[in-house]
Amino acid sequence: MKIALINPGTDPKYAVQEPLNLGFLASFLQANGVDVIIIDELAGQDIARELELYKPDIAGLTATTPLADDAYRAAGICREMGILTVMGGVHASVMPDEALKHVNVVVKGEGETALLDIIRDDIRGGIISRPYIKDIDSIPPPARHLLQMDFYVRSKSRTPHSYLYFVPAGAKTASVLTSRGCPYSCIYCHNTWRGTPTRYNSPERVVSEIANIKKDYGVETIFFIEDNLFVNKKRLRAICELMIEENLNVLWGGNSRVDNIDPEILALAKKAGCRQITFGFESGSQRVLDILKKKTTVLQNKQAIELCNEAGIIPQGTFIVGSPMETLEDVRLTMKFIEDSNIESAGICIATPYPGTQLWDWAKENNLMPETYAWRDFDYLNTPINLSPAIPKKELMALIEKVNILLAIRQKGRVNVLSAIKDIVKEPSKVFTILESLIRNPRLAVNLTKRFIAQVFSHRP
Repeated sequence: MKIALINPGTDPKYAVQEPLNLGFLASFLQANGVDVIIIDELAGQDIARELELYKPDIAGLTATTPLADDAYRAAGICREMGILTVMGGVHASVMPDEALKHVNVVVKGEGETALLDIIRDDIRGGIISRPYIKDIDSIPPPARHLLQMDFYVRSKSRTPHSYLYFVPAGAKTASVLTSRGCPYSCIYCHNTWRGTPTRYNSPERVVSEIANIKKDYGVETIFFIEDNLFVNKKRLRAICELMIEENLNVLWGGNSRVDNIDPEILALAKKAGCRQITFGFESGSQRVLDILKKKTTVLQNKQAIELCNEAGIIPQGTFIVGSPMETLEDVRLTMKFIEDSNIESAGICIATPYPGTQLWDWAKENNLMPETYAWRDFDYLNTPINLSPAIPKKELMALIEKVNILLAIRQKGRVNVLSAIKDIVKEPSKVFTILESLIRNPRLAVNLTKRFIAQVFSHRP
């Protein structure tokens, strides 16, 4: 039995990190004696050509919602070639009936044991699910030898403005996923429908995997892509202590909630190589944070930034605008929070109601669903569903543009103010917006002036 696992899509913004979900499936199947390959369209591979060469018995596809249309297109290629076609992943799990129109079998939930049963029991059609795996250490590390690692380790060079802010220019990088699930229930997140507990790889397994990635692929940086690396502090302490003990010498970043950090864990993480923590700040309005069921406060957001800066760790963050019942004043509070905070890197997204989330249910209950929409538009900035009709989208986008310019000045100024000035000259239409940002943020203007003088007199390139 030969299995081809397929990562569909052509938009480069979705090709920053390796498809570790398929890597886990592949390693699990290989451990059970199954012949498997991974075809990665996002990394530039041609699906039809690779299928012709390999001639698999089964094709397994995955997709998030923005890539669902690509997945259905790829499924069509597989079925035209007479291959039994299986689809899993987040989108298929919450929209199984829709997915079943394009494939033979749909897997809801975790796919390892389900896909193995499809092979062993010769399941040819329908929707299936299997219990979640309690001990995720029983799943081997991702089969990176089947992934396009030469492509992904250069993510920083290909996408210099991604979330990999801490990665030095030209450095090789890789992603790791060492847990499944999240104990929180924010209304915009897919974790609200999973119904599975949070499970963790052991510290020993984590450090061993990182050491092997460094040895095999020469990576210098790692990003932990799980939802919340810092939620289990006991495990994180053990991971950090092992990294220090084994002298891994790898720089890394990860995700955290603002209420899961403290000076002690940050100091240990920094010693172990942590250089960036990405937070879901979401809003500068407490009212909106409460609507999103974030269970954090604006003050905690500010404190998280301060704690990271004091520890010498880059605080990066994401913000959501256009949430249910949000007003223009709430959005302005978020923009002011970003302008006033000592944060140099952030992403601003428009609230997007993904299928399976409470936001999706809210949009349907409030008759906000358009008659037609394309899944590819569910990408944080082009969402076809406006959850906050009271906010004019044109004005909203103008505010976002102003803050993005401010952040760009901060980021470029941190590295090279001279380069930032050259970029401004290339885009004179933004000069007035930039001047406005500097006038409203005198501390930023002073800091940039100091950096400019230092760079000029130190002859920095």
